[in-house]
Amino acid sequence: MYAAQLTHTFDAAHRLPHLPGKCTNLHGHTWRTTIYIAAADLHDGVLVEFGSFKTLMRDWIDTNLDHAALLGAADPLTPALRAEGCRVFTFDTAAGHASSWPTVETVAHLIGHQAGQWLFNLASPRHAQISRVDVAETPANTATWINPNSATWTTA
Repeated sequence: MYAAQLTHTFDAAHRLPHLPGKCTNLHGHTWRTTIYIAAADLHDGVLVEFGSFKTLMRDWIDTNLDHAALLGAADPLTPALRAEGCRVFTFDTAAGHASSWPTVETVAHLIGHQAGQWLFNLASPRHAQISRVDVAETPANTATWINPNSATWTTA
C-alpha cells in the first residue's frame, strides 16, 4: 500500500446563517487542505506525479476559492456581493454539493470530488485514487471527507 499527501492553503470568507451563533456573520479563515492519494502498488515507481497534481490543485483552488466569499445559494448576500464584483463561490445541492451551505465539511467534500477529477485527468496510474481530504478552517477545527469508493483509508 502506498499513499501520498499534498497540501495547499487559501484564504476565504464564509458564513453559516442557518446555524445559531457567531458564524452567522461573514468572517474569514486561512483554510488548509490536505489531499491523500492511495494505491496498492506503484506504476514505474510512482504513485502520482506531484508537480502536475499540485498545479491542477492550486490552479483550481486559487481560481475558485482563494479570496472568495463561500456562500450558500439561498444566502441573501450572494447577489449583493456579486453585484459589487466580488468573487463568490456558491454551494448548492442542485450542483452536487454535499450541502447548500459552506461548512468545513462541505468544503472537504467539494475538494475531494474535484481532486478525483484532477487525478483522473493526469497520466497517473489508473488504480490510484483520492482516499481522503482534510480541510482545516482554524488550527482547532478540521473536517475530513473519506472517499466511500476507496478501498484504502490513510491516516495522517
